Amino acid sequence: MIRKLADDGVKFKLAVSLHSAIDEVRTSMMPVNASSNLAELLESLQYWYRATKRQITFEYVVWKDINDKQKDIDALVYYCKRVPSKVNLIEYNAIEEDGFEQASPESIQKYVSALESNNITVKIRRSRGKDIDAACGQLANKTVPA
Repeated sequence: MIRKLADDGVKFKLAVSLHSAIDEVRTSMMPVNASSNLAELLESLQYWYRATKRQITFEYVVWKDINDKQKDIDALVYYCKRVPSKVNLIEYNAIEEDGFEQASPESIQKYVSALESNNITVKIRRSRGKDIDAACGQLANKTVPA
């Protein structure tokens, strides 16, 4: 699909939900990765860049005990170096039922430091609407009393 979009000459920026640059970890979060792994995605993204000359944005949530280790950081840096890209680190808005936890501020800062020291643009996207579980569409998961 990415190659087709590039061939069609679309005029928008491409953002990819990455969340891990390690196949096993990404597949556990995004089952689609099992049929179209990171190497295939990278080939498509490199094709996109050659065709459009537009940098890719990686959307990346860092979760505690899932993708917050040094090996995860190193894998992301390596992946980003292979195609012109920038990274949006997204603050996770935990909800009671999902079992995921936001990574520590120290883990997030390690990502920022590693990316910046490798000349990769990184931004932290702060969650808005946390107080009402509205971030990332999570308000829809709440039962509203009658």
